[in-house]
Amino acid sequence: MDVDRLFAMALAKHQDGFLDEAVATYQQVLASIPDAIPAWVNLGLAWQGLGHLPQAASALCRAVVLAPESPMAVDLCNDLGNLLSAQRRFAEAETIFHRAISLGPEFAQPYNNLAAMQVDAGEPAAALAACRRALAIQPENPQAFNNLGNALMELGQTEAAVGAFMRALSLQPDFAEAATNLSGALIDQGASEAAIALCRQAIALRPEQADVYNNLGNALREAGRLAEAAKVFQRALWLAPDDAEIHYNASSVLLKRGDFAAGWREFEWRKRTERSAFRKMPLPGPEWNGQSLHGKTLLLYAEQGLGDVLQFVRYVPEIAARVGGPVVLRVFPPLRRLLTGFPGTVAVVSTDDPLPDYDCHMPLMSLPMCCGTVLETIPAAVPYLFAEPSAVQGWRDRLAAFPGRKVGLVWAGDPRPHQRGAHLMDRRRSLALAQFVDALRVPGIQWISLQKGGAGLQARMPPAGADLWDPMDEIGDFADTAALVSALDLVVTVDTSVAHLAGGLGKPFWLVSRFDGCWRWLDGCEHSPWYPTARIYHQTAWSDWRPVLRRLSLDLARWVTMTAIG
Repeated sequence: MDVDRLFAMALAKHQDGFLDEAVATYQQVLASIPDAIPAWVNLGLAWQGLGHLPQAASALCRAVVLAPESPMAVDLCNDLGNLLSAQRRFAEAETIFHRAISLGPEFAQPYNNLAAMQVDAGEPAAALAACRRALAIQPENPQAFNNLGNALMELGQTEAAVGAFMRALSLQPDFAEAATNLSGALIDQGASEAAIALCRQAIALRPEQADVYNNLGNALREAGRLAEAAKVFQRALWLAPDDAEIHYNASSVLLKRGDFAAGWREFEWRKRTERSAFRKMPLPGPEWNGQSLHGKTLLLYAEQGLGDVLQFVRYVPEIAARVGGPVVLRVFPPLRRLLTGFPGTVAVVSTDDPLPDYDCHMPLMSLPMCCGTVLETIPAAVPYLFAEPSAVQGWRDRLAAFPGRKVGLVWAGDPRPHQRGAHLMDRRRSLALAQFVDALRVPGIQWISLQKGGAGLQARMPPAGADLWDPMDEIGDFADTAALVSALDLVVTVDTSVAHLAGGLGKPFWLVSRFDGCWRWLDGCEHSPWYPTARIYHQTAWSDWRPVLRRLSLDLARWVTMTAIG
């Protein structure tokens, strides 16, 4: 059979969807004519259709080599760059996109592709420059505005991103990707209901796209519509059963609703998400699977935040008993001294130290799943954290000089400006000291600042009439904080690590929780199954803290009266 007829057969098979057969036939063509550019291009497309991206990239790369200056070279470079970017081979993709730009400087598409790749590669500032080049060439290019919005989102410029996405949609009203991205920006702004409506519009345009359902689920979750969110995430996972981001998002809804059995399983998918530290910097060696180690060493390690360690370290004694071997605990430096000697451990090391010797490992936040924890079986006996007795007594002696009840206050979290998601969450949970003015003026309370970081500077100029003492210059780590907290009567805090510290110490604490509160405080519960000493004040409307703080102040006044009587 001549080569032309063979190529026609390959095309027919390709068009009819018989991609495996098409690949084999294209390869026959290339065995006869190794420099047949159309065969290399179509072979790449067939491999891509089969999901074999490395083979697809290899075929297109061969076509680019064979046609370095042809009219189709720009398109070939664009397609090859997109394939490489999809495989996260960002350096190679960038080289290819720049090749496309040099071949066709008058085209906007190579700049658009470069910008999209740079956003995925975590280089949003570079992506901004590429978007501006694309828009200079084609000022009404909706794709360029969409990429611009994505870059601005990564840079934390949400309002500007909303404008870019809206401009993309004004230029192309059926641009479903831009609508989906705009919904994400609206969620970040707290406009959940608007995001929900926009997602439903995007679903009408792209009914089989899991990412749209994912955003809808997120918007419903942020709006407090958890039952609806759970169903939407199920739909998203039906469309994309291996999408780690969707599984992880679904876990937060399940856990917040108290469905721990399903929630912990979905929570494990956090390890596979695109930006997960588990993927970027995996620990060497196998992960523990729950079996007895017969004397071998297990490393339990900190994964996310300080509060997460303080919450889940409670599982260490149970795990140590199950392991049948030594357990080493690896935690963030401010926690090492507090947790040294924790029951069940043979050593506590810092994340700043070299990795210790171990045989297998597991993150602390996976321990509830290992233990099969449900609401009724949470190990909630407190205290399980302990401060140094002489340090506690030292604070008690000093606090005795102040009249009234001694109440610690944390009004803000760590802003983490270089972590976009954490930074946005912190903006929703943190307050200014002045917003607590009514609570600070409740008679019979001596307030003690427990606030660290930049927000702690507000303690130097408290609201008029507030009795606030700030000893935080004397606090070096969580062992110091634990001693001070242990000497107090009560802690009032936003959702920070101090809440978990107080709870682990068995100290009464009142938590002021944002409208889209963390899953661990459950949905609408005023008490916590994790901490018997907790009282939770849930924000009832996005960004409106006034009703919460008004109720807090009234309860503080009653508490002062009742404790005085007692």
